[in-house]
Amino acid sequence: MRIIIALALLLSLGGCAEFGAFKSGVATHGADASDQTLEANLWYLCNASSVGSIKRRFKTVEEVAAYNVICPGVLPGS
Repeated sequence: MRIIIALALLLSLGGCAEFGAFKSGVATHGADASDQTLEANLWYLCNASSVGSIKRRFKTVEEVAAYNVICPGVLPGS
């Protein structure tokens, strides 16, 4: 139901002069939200995950090297 309301709102704004400003605001805030989400995910990956879970996931030398590029100093590079 919320999707239908959102689509109706977008369609009704299609003829408005402020539609460009609306799109720009959505794009700006959407980008900010994406940036914040990425930062939170990186923090969780590098700081909140246990070393054991990281070692179980990143098993090969190449995977460990890639992880260490993103999160330097967490895993030994073997």
